[in-house]
Amino acid sequence: MGLDGVEMVMAVEEAFDIRIEASEAGKLLTPRLLIDFVQTKVSGATASVCLTQRAFNVLRKSLLRHGGWKRSEIAPATVLATLIPRERRRALMENLTAELGIKKPPELVRARWLNIALLVGSLLAGLFAALATGHGLESVAIWVFIGVAILTAGVASRLTKPLSKEFPSNLQTVGDLARWVMTHKPDLAQATVPGWTHDQIVARVREIIVDVLGCKPDFSEDANFVEDLGLD
Repeated sequence: MGLDGVEMVMAVEEAFDIRIEASEAGKLLTPRLLIDFVQTKVSGATASVCLTQRAFNVLRKSLLRHGGWKRSEIAPATVLATLIPRERRRALMENLTAELGIKKPPELVRARWLNIALLVGSLLAGLFAALATGHGLESVAIWVFIGVAILTAGVASRLTKPLSKEFPSNLQTVGDLARWVMTHKPDLAQATVPGWTHDQIVARVREIIVDVLGCKPDFSEDANFVEDLGLD
């Protein structure tokens, strides 16, 4: 499936809060087949709809609004560090969580090299302070070393807080972030749309097809996506 096909599948998933497997997508050769497929999916939807998929759909929709990416660029396996530049991460996470009704965004962390530098710097500060006492390895010098090292680490940690721009180990991909959203958004289990009529499904699917493929809106529902509508 080409980029247009991936984009269209993702747009349909997002619009109707459903999941379309690759094996299913390959059989949807015409708008009518797609419409009938969506009708079957939404008719069988219940409160037990996969919350992970719903969280991903909600997250992707929000990312598209704030980030300017294409749908095809946002998949569960997409690496967040590759998708979102460092200088945009903090602001984007705050905007996303505010829009999704989540009180607090996920904590970004310092780069590993910076943590090592802070540790080494704190230990050196403690060492120099201990040596300055002139007590060698006596207990006074040891306590000075510990106190200064801890104080330096605390001050350095506070001062370098704005430099925390890396994603933590448990948030490396879009899928990880979707699972984080799932556990932090309490109203996620509530259906966003109580039901779709056939006419509403037809209208929404046609909108998506025109938007993704750039074709004229008067196409036949029996037109072939590839041969007649230019799907690649």
